[in-house]
Amino acid sequence: MREKKIKRNLPALILFLIVLQVFAVFLTYNLIVLQVEVPQYEPFGNVTIGQAGLNALLLLIPVVVFTLIFIVFLKILGMKILRLILMLLSISAVFFLNPVYAFALLTNYFSSSSASILSYLLTFVLIAFVMYSFIGYNFWVSNIATFVVSAEIGSLFAIMLSPPTLFVIPVAFLLYDIYAVFFGPLKTFVKELKKRGKAVKIKKDEERRGLNLGRLIANIGGFSIGSGDLFFYSLLASAAFILGGIFAAFIVMLAVNFGILINLVLLVKYKRMLPGLPIPLALGLLILLFFWY
Repeated sequence: MREKKIKRNLPALILFLIVLQVFAVFLTYNLIVLQVEVPQYEPFGNVTIGQAGLNALLLLIPVVVFTLIFIVFLKILGMKILRLILMLLSISAVFFLNPVYAFALLTNYFSSSSASILSYLLTFVLIAFVMYSFIGYNFWVSNIATFVVSAEIGSLFAIMLSPPTLFVIPVAFLLYDIYAVFFGPLKTFVKELKKRGKAVKIKKDEERRGLNLGRLIANIGGFSIGSGDLFFYSLLASAAFILGGIFAAFIVMLAVNFGILINLVLLVKYKRMLPGLPIPLALGLLILLFFWY
């Protein structure tokens, strides 16, 4: 049954991922054309692998700390409080990030003043989607919010990062993803969800459509993909476009999505939760490295 379900829903999942990556590349193109100033992320420098490693560590440590804090909050305060915190963080990210992208797109068609007004109107609409994704149970609302925010952040970091930091950060996170899923915080997080009083209701909904954690998870045909995974898929496609143009972006997208297909084959075979980053990112980074050289 599991194999039949994957085959039936696979086209919708792959289409969602392809459109996500294309949208991220489109956002990147607009930021470059309009020459939007984006600061480079290289706090320790960006000449040696050691410097790139420190840059990656500076991003990884907060992710680990926040994950542990969320688990503690889940144990002590429950799922409702955790969702509220995640919702407030997501709203803040959208409020500060989305107007920049919306303005960059709208200035192609409207005057600066009109584009500014419309960009904030669209931002408030997206914020409403984000809020409802945490409060309600409409997974398409959650998917739209996850789609837009993941593509925007992935596109932004593609411009902020350059080699070697561009390569080291995904490697650091794919290694952490393996640890988190099999041994670390994510495994503990899922176990804690199942222990809670609402676990039975959540589990039934998860089996039918996927776990609802607001815009942090996209649920496509019963497949649950974290926004962190979607961020890195968008990042590689956008970075490939910057380094090698549209052809490079296309080839990297093929590699990443082929890696996702391999993940699904392994999911059917082993019937357990698997990390979504290692195989797609490894394949995408190999192609990206080729275009960089």
